[in-house]
Amino acid sequence: MKLWHAIANLNLIVLALDHLLTGLAGVFVPTRSAGLYRRLFGAQFPEGSPLTSVLRPWGALGVFTGIAGLLPVIDSLRYRPILYALVLLLVLRIFIRLTYDPATLTFFNLTKRRNYFHIFLVAQCAAIILLQLAYW
Repeated sequence: MKLWHAIANLNLIVLALDHLLTGLAGVFVPTRSAGLYRRLFGAQFPEGSPLTSVLRPWGALGVFTGIAGLLPVIDSLRYRPILYALVLLLVLRIFIRLTYDPATLTFFNLTKRRNYFHIFLVAQCAAIILLQLAYW
């Protein structure tokens, strides 16, 4: 069982670090963070686009999510509701990615393959959290 706890906690830590890193980048260096998002998520913001202004509030939410997501690592029973919230967030992220139309994919220069790969990664994180909820 210790191995399973380590895997579940590693999943939460990686998810939290992803949210913290991308969130802090979005808040403090939104124009440069567009390059980070391109490398991590495959989405490319048009050069000099006013869309980068959205990255600051989006980043703030990412920072919050990253910090809140670490709480179950400390005490998964006490912070169990956060695990449910994280699953909901991940399901919404999957839904958003699945509903991209061809124009959105083209606008962000995002290939279907890269989009589905990201969906796969997010689904893996959600599945591990769901297993954690089921067996804790």
